[in-house]
Amino acid sequence: MNTAEGSSSNTSWPQQTLIVTDRLLLEPLAVRHAAEMAETLSSSPDLFTHIGGTSPSVSELERLYALQSVGASPDGEAGWLNWIIRDATRSIAVGYVQATVTRADARNQADIAWVIGADHQRQGFATEAARAMIAWLADRHVTELRAAIHPDNTASNRVAERLGLQQTDEIDDGEVIWHAEMRTRE
Repeated sequence: MNTAEGSSSNTSWPQQTLIVTDRLLLEPLAVRHAAEMAETLSSSPDLFTHIGGTSPSVSELERLYALQSVGASPDGEAGWLNWIIRDATRSIAVGYVQATVTRADARNQADIAWVIGADHQRQGFATEAARAMIAWLADRHVTELRAAIHPDNTASNRVAERLGLQQTDEIDDGEVIWHAEMRTRE
């Protein structure tokens, strides 16, 4: 990650690239994904029980994806990295992973999240995709991870454990903060 001298708003954030795993393709988010993801995310209203909100419409996702795909917050204080998770064998979108990268105390940290459509859960996609994203972040000198997970979201709590995150006592807006220190890969 290149950092210009001066304020962190001058930070040049990494740009997401295609990530390939054994079963998945993590495609950098684009507005063209909106229709397919609206269908994936609308498969069950229960999907939003712990993450809040409701199934988004295509137009809502188009607006959101136009903003997110820029790659940084409007003030430049955070890098926004978002990938659509695609099942490589069936070539269908099954969910997404994301990381918001910030700089604190001369360290790069990332708040990470994952969402898998209800029809595609219980197949290990969240863990596989998040692991791949974390390895990608480590290659870009991210050294700290955080995830905010509702305490009743058993599936996401299990994913966090599998990823090596540790549950903390910190609560943010009703969600438990999970944390991990990472070694960067050279």
